[in-house]
Amino acid sequence: MVRIDHVDVTVGTFQLHDIVLDIADREYFVVLGPTGAGKTVLLECIAGLTPPRRGRVWLGGRDVTALPPEQRRVGYLPQDYALFPHLTVRENLAFGLMVRGREDDIPASVERYAGLLGIGALLERLPAKLSGGEKHRVALGRALAIDPEIVLLDEPLSALDVATRERISDELRRIHDSTGMTTLHICHNFDETLRLADRVALVNQGRVVQVGTPEDLLRRPRSLFAAEFVRSENILRGHADGAGGAGDAMRVRVGEVVMEVAKAPAGPVWVTVRPDDIEVLPPEGIPTTANAFTATVEAVETRADGYALHTRGALALTAFVSRPQARDLAVEPGRRLALVLPPNCLNAFPAAD
Repeated sequence: MVRIDHVDVTVGTFQLHDIVLDIADREYFVVLGPTGAGKTVLLECIAGLTPPRRGRVWLGGRDVTALPPEQRRVGYLPQDYALFPHLTVRENLAFGLMVRGREDDIPASVERYAGLLGIGALLERLPAKLSGGEKHRVALGRALAIDPEIVLLDEPLSALDVATRERISDELRRIHDSTGMTTLHICHNFDETLRLADRVALVNQGRVVQVGTPEDLLRRPRSLFAAEFVRSENILRGHADGAGGAGDAMRVRVGEVVMEVAKAPAGPVWVTVRPDDIEVLPPEGIPTTANAFTATVEAVETRADGYALHTRGALALTAFVSRPQARDLAVEPGRRLALVLPPNCLNAFPAAD
């Protein structure tokens, strides 16, 4: 268990404010946020490189707030990998154990992680002779070799091309699952988060904005910042008038349209709905249920697994269809379609006036 207990950190003019996080044993936890949000500062605080001004850091049930990095059993993979250029791969892997006085553990640990990471053939090479992907594996192996209570990964995929990034992200998850090590990974890429995380903390301007599963953040953002950061393509400003829909559904007025939302706070709200949650039907098939509209396709955007339809009608909405759906619906600009927004797929949160 890792516990960050009401931590404040000041670095120059930047501040982390009242950070509270609990990370379970064996969890793959991602801290997500834009550049300058404070992600690396948080990582350095956990590693013991930057002391907190207030609050406590707990690792494995121990209060390590005052301990130096070498006494924390933390594996750390910095953005630039920081391999020692004059040491071989074998010596880089062994370095953390050596400085901790654990020389007897070096042969078994080097053999284990060289095999796990597929770098056994590289052990006598210097870092200058390694590719970017190979350097990443060696740096990860060095972080893991000390058998840490938690491994900290600082933007480990940011410098890689798309194909390598996807391959290495799959490798990170495989290694996590096979070792069972608690992992804290920071990044600014939500697609990376979806691929890797058990849970995620979204941070902005030194504060935790939202914590939950990637699916929670994707479909139930709780702030305008969160909705925009995860690219919620349909963000509508409205006003929740109160109950009045089917069951306990709330009525939400968006412009001239009244929608039913399964749950919504009273008053001004933002409403989000993912494009793939919108049902797309031929116009003659429009149902009489709530939240059914006709719309005209204004643009068709090709995506990896289908098409995004940018439409305009009573509301401006982006919907998603698969390639077979697009063929069946004869999708093209100017085509009229019916759109249905299921009330339980609509997410609403308070809007500041």
